[in-house]
Amino acid sequence: MVRVTQVLEAHVLGEGDWIAMREIGELCRLDPDSVLELSALGIVSSRERAPGEWQVAATALPRLRVAGRLMHDLGINVSGVALALELLEAQHELERRLRHLERLAGDY
Repeated sequence: MVRVTQVLEAHVLGEGDWIAMREIGELCRLDPDSVLELSALGIVSSRERAPGEWQVAATALPRLRVAGRLMHDLGINVSGVALALELLEAQHELERRLRHLERLAGDY
């Protein structure tokens, strides 16, 4: 009997980590041109490590996953995705502040 064991390795991504553009495509269902457009709009940080070899800041992964869903599921273009991401983040910040104020008010 043959037993196959698969070893998985994980690395927690942080501020100083970068992800290759081809991996972004697989993880977020985004083509490189869309990611570069989002970068040009200031939505994510990217860098060209070597000619034609782009990388995206690992901290942008959650944003890019949402962007991929908006583009594929709802058919929103890159400009619309940029606006939607900004509005969603503003909403989350307002909800966070509201919860904080509710906790403060509950202390009285």
